[in-house]
Amino acid sequence: MTPDPEPHEASSPGSFVAIRVGGRLQAVVTLTAIAEGHGRSVVEASWIEDGHGHSDSVEIDSYEQARLLADSIADQLAAGTPPDLSRD
Repeated sequence: MTPDPEPHEASSPGSFVAIRVGGRLQAVVTLTAIAEGHGRSVVEASWIEDGHGHSDSVEIDSYEQARLLADSIADQLAAGTPPDLSRD
């Protein structure tokens, strides 16, 4: 496992973590810092199910929360379960 990025790295715009899940759904999960987002990140999941591409994303308040969510989503996708990133 790679170490957590330094604070300046986690707030730089652009995708800085990509998890290639693979498996039946051929999934990828990414973490992207929001430019001028003051630490906010976007977690996005993309996968293929029944020959059709799908994706979903959600904004998260901190890198730590985003990293934990990305790991959880990757586990779900590896088990063959598409994630539900809707927020209540």
